[in-house]
Amino acid sequence: MIDSRCGLHCTVCEWKESTGCGGCIETMGHPFHGECPIAICCQNKGLVHCGECDILPCDKLYAYSYLDTEHGDKPPGARMQVCRHWAAEGGKSARPNVLLTSAGFENMDGSLKANIVDCFRKMLRMPAGDAKVLFIPTAAVNSEAKEMADWCRRELIHIGILPEHIATYDIDGSLSENGAYVYDVIYFTGGDTGFLQKRIKETGFDLIIKKMMHADKVYVGVSAGSIIATPNIGSPSDESTAGLCLVNAYLSVHCTANMKPRIDLPLPQINLTDQQALSVSINGYQVIEG
Repeated sequence: MIDSRCGLHCTVCEWKESTGCGGCIETMGHPFHGECPIAICCQNKGLVHCGECDILPCDKLYAYSYLDTEHGDKPPGARMQVCRHWAAEGGKSARPNVLLTSAGFENMDGSLKANIVDCFRKMLRMPAGDAKVLFIPTAAVNSEAKEMADWCRRELIHIGILPEHIATYDIDGSLSENGAYVYDVIYFTGGDTGFLQKRIKETGFDLIIKKMMHADKVYVGVSAGSIIATPNIGSPSDESTAGLCLVNAYLSVHCTANMKPRIDLPLPQINLTDQQALSVSINGYQVIEG
């Protein structure tokens, strides 16, 4: 049952009965504690709840969900998961098309990681030769990372993407929202995660990415391009290092098979080896073995 704008379950709120609160929907955005900016925003946009928004999560919802240690979600991001389910149930949400890899689609000997490639093709839902890819090598700030970015481009061609359908974008603010919608896939290579995250935020490209995901595009990350899809690339409570929140878990890449995940974080940490990828769905995520 949809009982709030932001995904909190008002029906089980401890304050509902004691304060006589009708909830943010019934009170038109004015629950017992005063005006709620999230609820007012939804109403002004004509949305039932945040799951219908094309920039989920916005900065306000991110702060409520992930950064408020007293009143925020436990676990962080819980209300966003609820909103996504509400949207899916109401037919107003595209299915997640997110594939996060540690080291792309191929091994260094040129052999394909067949299961990971198959997962990508299923997400694509069109022949590879028809797909248009927005290729983003912005994280590749040194010679080694640039060499690997070139390798990533060749991988796309090897699995059937036409060279003329791959457009490179270095996140300089020149790409419009309408221009981004031309592409079926947004593909981030590896490199400097902090540099990439900062450039995305400075240019407002994070909003375009979220709108592309809302429009049912496919997101593929390699290394740094995968890490930025998490809720945060640094400290979980640091707003300045906020990620895209395409998966509600933290991620480490290039891990060894016996590496133990951290247990001191507010969300699960997933360690990916270079033979693995993470496939994200409305019900969570699944590790794919290459």
